[in-house]
Amino acid sequence: MNPKIQTLLKAVNEVYPGTVMTRVSGAATGELHIDRVAQEVFEDRLLIELAEGTESDFLFGNELLKMLLTLNGVTPQIFFALTFMDEALDQQMIQITTRMHRTVVHAITYRELLQQGMITETTRQAYLAGVKSELTSEVGKLDDESLWRLLTLLDAHIFAEVSGADFSELAMLYPLAWTAAKKLAAPILSADLKQSRHIRRQITTLFGGVDEVLTAWGKPTVNAKEYVTLTSVLSERQLALPVSQVFTIYHSEMIDFQTKKTAYVGLGQVDSQNSFVISKPDDQDSAAFFKALYQMTVGDLFKQLALPYIHRQ
Repeated sequence: MNPKIQTLLKAVNEVYPGTVMTRVSGAATGELHIDRVAQEVFEDRLLIELAEGTESDFLFGNELLKMLLTLNGVTPQIFFALTFMDEALDQQMIQITTRMHRTVVHAITYRELLQQGMITETTRQAYLAGVKSELTSEVGKLDDESLWRLLTLLDAHIFAEVSGADFSELAMLYPLAWTAAKKLAAPILSADLKQSRHIRRQITTLFGGVDEVLTAWGKPTVNAKEYVTLTSVLSERQLALPVSQVFTIYHSEMIDFQTKKTAYVGLGQVDSQNSFVISKPDDQDSAAFFKALYQMTVGDLFKQLALPYIHRQ
């Protein structure tokens, strides 16, 4: 392991409530697959395991940087408090939306890894080889793999722009998906991602942007802005405001995953993003429930829900 990655692992272990360990389980293949990284918890230990040994320092560095951003309260996280009561559909939605969230964060981690010398020409070539091995040819038309191509190429475009890689080959192999990915990546790449609220804005913008692309393609939308609960970034003033001035309560067709009851989603009035999910107690009148909810301060509500938020300074 590169000494810089060892230093990064030490930094994570200084703030993680336990011990973080790393392991490579497979041999190097020459193909870098950004999603073939697993995390598994054993009591107070967390294992980061790579399925393959290709560019292990880059992959470990990427995971450790993402952990640091989370542990230090910089990156808004995603939660899945809603369910379609269909495990296969839920898992598909989780996979899709996690990839979108991850891509925005990679605009931060890839820059740091480049600065630390963890992205080399070998890394660039391995990344390109991994993308090409995962995707089938587009052959100039939309098909059942169009969304998968879009999400894969979106991350690839972020990587290429940050690292200076020449991925023009991907534009020729997947013209429709690459063109859409380039458009979606543009605001992420130009954004100031040093503050949590700016990171959150890019995540919600991407959620909406992917749906716009899918609508233009005549494909079903993901609707991540309703399905995914995204960590709120709240100022002291917002925490003291009544819920009615910060959120709109939306009656979802999905179910509250925890209570298995009708779900009500708190959508931010500025960005229409799912910020919390709540269900009505059986013994409370609906009118009384919503009146009390809207009158409650945002700070008290998040405390009641035990829902984390990022305090905007």
